[in-house]
Amino acid sequence: MHHARCALIVSLLMASGMVPLPINAQRRPIGAMATRPDAPHAPADKKTWHPEQCIAGITYGAPLKWALSYGGGMLHEFDTGPDVCALAAAKIGIGGAQASLGAGTSLAPWGTGVMITGNVLRTFGAPLKATPRRTYVGASLHLWPVLALGGEIGYYVRLGDALGASTSGKRLVAWSAGLGF
Repeated sequence: MHHARCALIVSLLMASGMVPLPINAQRRPIGAMATRPDAPHAPADKKTWHPEQCIAGITYGAPLKWALSYGGGMLHEFDTGPDVCALAAAKIGIGGAQASLGAGTSLAPWGTGVMITGNVLRTFGAPLKATPRRTYVGASLHLWPVLALGGEIGYYVRLGDALGASTSGKRLVAWSAGLGF
């Protein structure tokens, strides 16, 4: 049941093409003799950090408009309690692009999750509710109330204003809603 919950989270907080070694795999030096069947070994249910795709999806929001996202990182699956994913993600849309670092966790077996990220956002020529061709930095809160449906809300500050430049649009509240993250 826990693995089924993780599979849902991995479709939200998601699954990579990287295939880690089995968690209980033991590495032995070349030429080492096989152990006896009654010899002690690591428990089969021991969980460790392993590479995973943690986020992927399609969204609509401000300032990126329609956007695709993908991210991966390290996932830690727990036997009891929520799974945790530390990740890096990229999001590219019609109105701009975003790079993020963050961490997320599952909250319930139906794909419910939450993630927080630190972001750098660069707008293109026609972003929604933002200054064109500018760089912003900020943080976002991502929520998945159920399955692969969710959204993001973030707060950003524009970088690189010239002395005396207009403060209009200096601060930005970004948002998105979508499928898969």
